[in-house]
Formats: sequence, structure tokens, C-alpha cells
Amino acid sequence: MSAAGSLALAAVVALALSTPARQARAEQGTGSAAPARFRVGLRSGFGVPYGRYAEVRTLASFRDADVNALSDDIHGVIPLWLDVGYRLSPHWVLGGYFTFGVVLPKVAPASNPLAGGCPEDFDCAATGLRAGLQAEYAILTGPVRPWLGLGLGYEWVHTSIQGKTLDLELATWHSGPELLQLQAGTDFWLDRSFALGPFLALTAMQYTSCSLELTGQSQPCELDDKAWHGWLLLGARGSLEL
Repeated sequence: MSAAGSLALAAVVALALSTPARQARAEQGTGSAAPARFRVGLRSGFGVPYGRYAEVRTLASFRDADVNALSDDIHGVIPLWLDVGYRLSPHWVLGGYFTFGVVLPKVAPASNPLAGGCPEDFDCAATGLRAGLQAEYAILTGPVRPWLGLGLGYEWVHTSIQGKTLDLELATWHSGPELLQLQAGTDFWLDRSFALGPFLALTAMQYTSCSLELTGQSQPCELDDKAWHGWLLLGARGSLEL
């Protein structure tokens, strides 16, 4: 074989051997995710409510046909949102979520204590839980990865009202299915395993059951005519792939 032929053959062999290594380096440089990887994410931010608890609700035998909107009672919610999933491909992640939310109540005006919010001379607190399943699709698979998500689940909300001067304690529980959850966001992959980025989520749900406890005694609570409500959530998420 001529010297030129030997050089050409050596170049071809070197190129073939270097291709996997170059592909691996390129994959690491772009943050492209390998299939079949466990992923965990943590989110937080702020959410504002829309809609009503119900159109008609009975609390302690009082039938209320003009139920407050959620936004009459609360400013919003600060969620602590846990994602757990499995990456099936560079584009698809399937898994579940669990959210604990601290609800920020409004204060009712002294001139109209029934207008919504926490009445004067009372301490009010509320927390919410949401859990369910979700799927996420990455539109791009590079280091900047916009994505869309879809989920469904269930929500539980607990509210407590305690008098500062009156010996009165009131606790309510509302729960119902989260029938639709739309998500969108962008992940910025800082390396092959860790990403950080903003997200937006919009939920649609209905309360289907409620319970009431007044100074330690159970009272009737019925949702006579259900209504839609939900949350618009905006925040940031950190994701770790193992």
C-alpha cells in the first residue's frame, strides 16, 4: 500500500473511533437528556385564584345562594410543589406531583364583615394540598428547553378561624378533582443533570364535598350547586435527573 493510501486509511480509522466520543461531548454540551432517567423537581412561586367555592352552599343549615369567590377571601397561595417523574425519551417525561400551599387570607372590612376575608378579632389560616399525575413534552432538547405539560389530580383545602376575644372556632374542609392542569415553561440546563427555569400553570377544578366543624361540633356542609374555580401559578422550578 502506498504512503498516501496508508495515511487515508489511518484518517478513516481515527475518524470512526472519535465519532462516539465527539457525540458524547456534543450531547453533554447541549444538555440533551438520555432516555429512561429518573427526575425530581421542586417548584415555588405565587398563585392567584379565580372562580367560586360553589354557586349555592349550605353551612350549618344556612343556605347561601351568593357564595364568595375565592379572590374575595384570599390574596393568593405560595406553593411548594414536588415533581417526580421518569424520562421516557428526550422529549417525554411522565410522573406525578404533590403540592403543599400556604394560603394568604384577606382581612374583611369592618363595615362589611361578610364581604369576604378574615373578620376582625379573628385569626385565620388556610392550607391546601394537591396531588395527581402529569405528562411533560419538551419542544426542544438543547440546553434551553421549552416545554408543555398536562395533568389532572385532586385538591384538599383546610381553613380555620379562631376568635381572639370570643370562644369560637370554625374549621372547614373543601375537596374535589383537578380536572385539567395546563403547564408551560423553559428549562435552562446548567449541566447534564441540573436545570432551572420559569413555569406557568393554569388549573380548572370543582369542589365536590365539604365539611364543617364549629367549636368542636360537626355541622352540615353541602355544596348544593357546584362551581368552577382554579389557580394561575407563576414561579420557578429546579430539576435534577439521576
